[in-house]
Amino acid sequence: MTAAARSEALWQGLNSTQADGTECVMCERSFTWPELPDAYRPTPVPGTRSGPAGIPAVPVGRSVTGSQVFACAGICAALAWPD
Repeated sequence: MTAAARSEALWQGLNSTQADGTECVMCERSFTWPELPDAYRPTPVPGTRSGPAGIPAVPVGRSVTGSQVFACAGICAALAWPD
């Protein structure tokens, strides 16, 4: 399965912050809190994004509302893509 096909998975049963893309769909870690100053925010790995908390996040699909949802890069992303 290609990364493009994976990114279109539909996630159901998410809480509101997971569904709007500000929280990991696996571990519920917030990508927006705490706020890190730019000087301390890590550079995102290509193919990921990093929110204000500096946590690298990988897109893993969409919520039922159509918003893109994310998982923490690493084990959460691996669990979100079981294949």
